[in-house]
Amino acid sequence: MISSPFDYAPEIDDNNPLDLVEELAEQKSWTVVRSDEELIVLSVQGLKMKYEICMEWQEEFSALLFACSLPIEITEKHYETACKSLEQINQNLWLGHFDMSNKNKHPTFRQTLLFRMIPSGVALDIIQDTVEIAIAEANRFSTTFQLIQAGDVRMQDDLSAAVFETVGEA
Repeated sequence: MISSPFDYAPEIDDNNPLDLVEELAEQKSWTVVRSDEELIVLSVQGLKMKYEICMEWQEEFSALLFACSLPIEITEKHYETACKSLEQINQNLWLGHFDMSNKNKHPTFRQTLLFRMIPSGVALDIIQDTVEIAIAEANRFSTTFQLIQAGDVRMQDDLSAAVFETVGEA
């Protein structure tokens, strides 16, 4: 490994964060499937539907790949419209992004979290925040994706309303 001016070796907490996610999921009564040490899949209820959250730990990079899929299948006929909408949605997101996953059929919120030298308690807080952000964004745009799925022209109005940001208080 190449040395860098940023090399610093404090006590490293190298626990697999998926172990913590598994405990969190049990506390929250989420459905959990843990197929191996590097992969966990959660089923989490949103406002209108259940979302599938997949997390994959890559120890080599101390990175957690995070994906929250919406159970909305976009057909090939509406794929181009979905991609244009995703581009507009992503321009307004600060954290994470949406793409089309599962063989380009399902809108998915993604983010990669880096955990090198992050204590487990802090890592768990970051993961919990990421789950909450993903669910909020999935809830925010679920109607847009449902309208795209149906080929409904009102999708643009719904998307405009969803990305509209308010300033101040009413």
